[in-house]
Amino acid sequence: MKKATVGVVAGMAVLTLGAGTALAREDNRESSADMRGVSVLVGGGVEGYTSALGADIRPGAAYGATLMLRPSKVLGLELGYSGASNNFNRGTVTTSGTTRGPDVMRNGAQAVATLGLTAAPLQPYVLAGVGLSRYNVRAEAAGFQDDTVGNVPLGGGLRLHIGDFTADARVNYNVLIDQQFATAVPSTTPGTPVNEAFSNGGTYTGTLNLGATF
Repeated sequence: MKKATVGVVAGMAVLTLGAGTALAREDNRESSADMRGVSVLVGGGVEGYTSALGADIRPGAAYGATLMLRPSKVLGLELGYSGASNNFNRGTVTTSGTTRGPDVMRNGAQAVATLGLTAAPLQPYVLAGVGLSRYNVRAEAAGFQDDTVGNVPLGGGLRLHIGDFTADARVNYNVLIDQQFATAVPSTTPGTPVNEAFSNGGTYTGTLNLGATF
């Protein structure tokens, strides 16, 4: 009986020691991850259009840079530059002349707030904000023109902190506000109304961003 009791006590001591060691390792990992402060990130990915705009404009390259302030492990405030380059779908959009490079260039800025769903170094989060972009239409096409457009980014992502290193993968949908770079196209057939649906749609962006937190 005494031997059994000693064995149980010894087993409990080993389990307690093992659990304490595991917790200490977890605490060390979390404490070594720099999740507060100022982060600088750069990255790239893909940007595309939805609805009727998606039928007229092909997905293209997206790129950007972000300055992020993290006052806590779950809250983030961002100021960022974003850009994209896309070509028209020649099957649906008729252009005149030749254009070297992308048909549509977008350059913009945005302010975004992120909210972490956990306080762990590997952190899923949601985001929302406001932005403003300048669209430069480089190919002559009916219904398309240069314009400045507001947008509301909504989405989420996954962020990883390892020491000072920060990696961020995100996807967001951009609601376009007062969009006039793609306007209604008059019909070439007499008696047919203008194509109002031509200008409908928003944009989606998926990027991978790498940087550091100070």
